[in-house]
Amino acid sequence: MRRSREEDIMPREVSERRRRRRREHMATARDDCGASLPYEMIIEVLQWLPVKSVFRFKAVCRSWAALLSSNEFRRLHMSAAKAAKRRTPPAKLLYISPTATFDSTTVYSCPFSPSSSSCRPRDHGDLLFTIDGARGNYVEVVTPAPCNGLTLLYDALDTAYYICNAATRAATRLPPSTSVVCSSSAGLGFDALTDEHKVVRLMNGMFYQKDLDSVRCEVYTTGGPFMDRCWRPAARGVPSSLHKFARAAVRNVSVNKLSPVFANGCLHWLMRPSSFITTPSVVIVSFSVADETFTCLRSPPFWVPGTPPTSRCSSSGEQLVEIDDQLCLVRNRIPHGSNTLEIWKLLDYSSGDWLLDHRINLSGHLATNLRQSQILRVIGSFCSYRSPRKKIIITTSTHKIFDKYQKMVHTYDPRSEALETILSITETHSTPQYGCPSSRFSFVQETLAPVHTTDEEIALSSDLAKATREVLLRLPAKSAIQSKFVCKQWFRLIESKNFIQSYFQHKNIDRRPKVMLVVKSTGRLGFSFAPLNKCLQEAPSHSTLLDTKVVCSKPCHGLNLVSTETKDYLCNPCTGFYRGYSNLGPDLHRPSRMPKAEDHAFTVGNKNVGLTFDPTTRQHVIVEIFYHRKDFKSRQYDLTCALHWCNSWSAAQENSVPPLPVNDMPPAYVEGILYWMNEPRLGQSCEWAIVSFNLATNTFDVVSCPSWFARWNSRNRCHAFVVELEGVLCAVLADPAADKLDVWKLEHGQWGRAYTIHLEACPGYSLKTSVVVPLAVDPDHGRILLNTGRKIGLYDPVEQTIQNLYSLDQVPVSRSNPHLKFLDMPSTSSGNSSTIPFVPIL
Repeated sequence: MRRSREEDIMPREVSERRRRRRREHMATARDDCGASLPYEMIIEVLQWLPVKSVFRFKAVCRSWAALLSSNEFRRLHMSAAKAAKRRTPPAKLLYISPTATFDSTTVYSCPFSPSSSSCRPRDHGDLLFTIDGARGNYVEVVTPAPCNGLTLLYDALDTAYYICNAATRAATRLPPSTSVVCSSSAGLGFDALTDEHKVVRLMNGMFYQKDLDSVRCEVYTTGGPFMDRCWRPAARGVPSSLHKFARAAVRNVSVNKLSPVFANGCLHWLMRPSSFITTPSVVIVSFSVADETFTCLRSPPFWVPGTPPTSRCSSSGEQLVEIDDQLCLVRNRIPHGSNTLEIWKLLDYSSGDWLLDHRINLSGHLATNLRQSQILRVIGSFCSYRSPRKKIIITTSTHKIFDKYQKMVHTYDPRSEALETILSITETHSTPQYGCPSSRFSFVQETLAPVHTTDEEIALSSDLAKATREVLLRLPAKSAIQSKFVCKQWFRLIESKNFIQSYFQHKNIDRRPKVMLVVKSTGRLGFSFAPLNKCLQEAPSHSTLLDTKVVCSKPCHGLNLVSTETKDYLCNPCTGFYRGYSNLGPDLHRPSRMPKAEDHAFTVGNKNVGLTFDPTTRQHVIVEIFYHRKDFKSRQYDLTCALHWCNSWSAAQENSVPPLPVNDMPPAYVEGILYWMNEPRLGQSCEWAIVSFNLATNTFDVVSCPSWFARWNSRNRCHAFVVELEGVLCAVLADPAADKLDVWKLEHGQWGRAYTIHLEACPGYSLKTSVVVPLAVDPDHGRILLNTGRKIGLYDPVEQTIQNLYSLDQVPVSRSNPHLKFLDMPSTSSGNSSTIPFVPIL
């Protein structure tokens, strides 16, 4: 593809051209404005407009768009906003919340007042925008007080930072840092000399690093020159004399989730006296954003230097906050038996004098929620539109039940001592083990501060990149993977998470099953995937038959799990990716007393393995249930459960065992949960039941089967299993006597009959001789894809007939294959060993 001329120009020259073009637009704007009104008069009027109106006036003409987008007008607008701070309406509250799928974060705003209709706290706000890719369950607000209109967010799971401007509804993700650290803390500051925002990250190194490198500081300058658009070391670094204080400050942030505060041109980190043997004379580590130098500030008077700390607990109830453009320290006395909050103000940096500015009494009935909250934060103050009286904003968070968190916002009037709750929301968190983030609240400050896009975002947002993206979305997976090596821009585009998600949605928009077969291969892996339509054109032969039984799962977010008796293989049939994992079961060295393994196509050995996906961490996890004992006479059994994170090379980890034994049929994966049918021949109960495992909560549960399922007994030859059809959990009861499958689906918590598959007149699919598993449903004609492990066919529920698509029954079996040594298992004499699994690629 031909490159444009602009791509061949160095970035500095492109920036200079853009600045020259902007100056020309500004000159044109002055000339055009001068024809009707004086330029100075228009500027005087426009600079007092709210941000929303400024954006609307950009559509008047090109000259106005250039004028209102210039840095000169942005600075004037900021100055006007500061000058009119007491006359403007109160700033709105900003809060973030996870989406239902926890793979993005929504940003809301609401006023500093209860609901006007009922005078009760609001339970929601107005949606501003959504940040895709930010793990909503783990995202927290780093800057409760915006820095010149910008707010810094942090995704704790992905260790990613986002900068957003709620007024302009713009957001950008900062590039990742290459530093390997043990713990870190970042803050957002503004350099008034250069008119630039800087993200400053203070880090504690790994334990094995040298002391000189154990504490580091790096800076990312937003909107700076091209060479500075990356994380770089701070100009002066961290002085060795302050290493112990910096380490204590980062440790305090990690344990108590207290972000640094920007005030008076500096970022401030708070230390805890409990980090030291005796209380130090300094309590705050300060970083000048302009000079990039570190200093320390003296302790407030209630921390006496040289004395033992009064509390050795991880949190003693102090936090930093910026109020009225001054640095303050909030002292929470509730954990120490006093229902008060003290706010101390730093009067002078050089002398370190502190003044007790407010003492908030929380002993009243309305303060019950504040006293009982697990996390309490003061995030700032505001003045009302009708009254200059200041109100202090207090946020709380309380873990209610299991995965529910109640988050509230309160206002406190220091003069009247009135406490009012203005917002109360209940959030669902998918992983309560992580705990709720420290803060999800900030202010909305009306400014035009730009959220500078990163170089990667600029490259992916051009018209050429958009056209390239549309072309790549229509390529086969292997061709798209090969296209990564065309150039760096294509590599970044194809590797981006947004493209991967879009590709998956684009290729599966019709939800039609795409079937492949696991066949013999001469390569290193020993097996490969062949499209069914290609196999239909060729007769089965020795070169396609496997010598060893394998079981292949249905796809879980594009990946399939191919299992043998001793190993599991995570594969992407479309790209050729694979990775092998050894089973944990044989490594436990427990005595095994097992009957002969079930002789059908969907089991290997004495294990039951499933593949699940955690949407919060975006990781695939192999769940293995391994039997060490099965005694159908005494109904006793012994099993273990292990989890293996596919993105990690570490060994599998043992997990709690399911509450019921599971049968030998593979599990079904539906929306982050794995389901197995229980084994009624083992344990105390003879009832059919379904065992579920939720990876997000790491818990097993039991789901009742349809009431129509009869109780199992030794004379009843029926067997049951679970499958996923059309994205819904289905329970299948196979009756060999009647030669039929009854399929029930679970929707909205209720079981309903989905299909009845009659197999009396279908040779080769009889339940008396084989296990028949429904794989998928044709969305157009309602035909059901059936698989026996050796045959695959389409069942017509109207005609009650099967159109056979592929069969191996008439093909002799080869017993030798030198390329299957990697399986590390002997060949078996069972005819099922030559089964070719049919893999639906959804």
